Amino acid sequence: MVVKVELSRSTELDRWLAERHYLKSTPPGAQLRLWILDEAGSRIGAMMWGRPTARSLDQMTLLELTRMYLVDETEPNAESRAISLARKHIRKHLPSIKGFISYSSSGQGHEGTIYRADGWFTVGQTRRRKDGWSSRAERAERDLSPKTRWVRSP
Repeated sequence: MVVKVELSRSTELDRWLAERHYLKSTPPGAQLRLWILDEAGSRIGAMMWGRPTARSLDQMTLLELTRMYLVDETEPNAESRAISLARKHIRKHLPSIKGFISYSSSGQGHEGTIYRADGWFTVGQTRRRKDGWSSRAERAERDLSPKTRWVRSP
């Protein structure tokens, strides 16, 4: 299967992801939005990259994969291939980025297979949170489960 990524400068991608991703939202502050396309050029997925949500991490040289979704009919390995292409794009167009971070949710049964396939490694787990964003009326936290933190160089 041939997978391509295409830069998006529109928040249309945010809406598309929010409709399909299990969290039903997208975080603010995306630094990079990429459509994932099949060999015919049809949209089969999307991903968003932004500054790390953990404020203690370097906000200038790290990017976090904050959302990614591919349609269910996607062939095996398309996710890790798309991440690899995104890394290539970032190396070329954002040379100040020196590392990546992402999280897999134990509450969703995510084991990090796509990250392992692309050469990422774990650096620990977050703790189960008691509170989330639900402290504000307009927000609802949907996944307070522990998450595995994955990292990789560009």
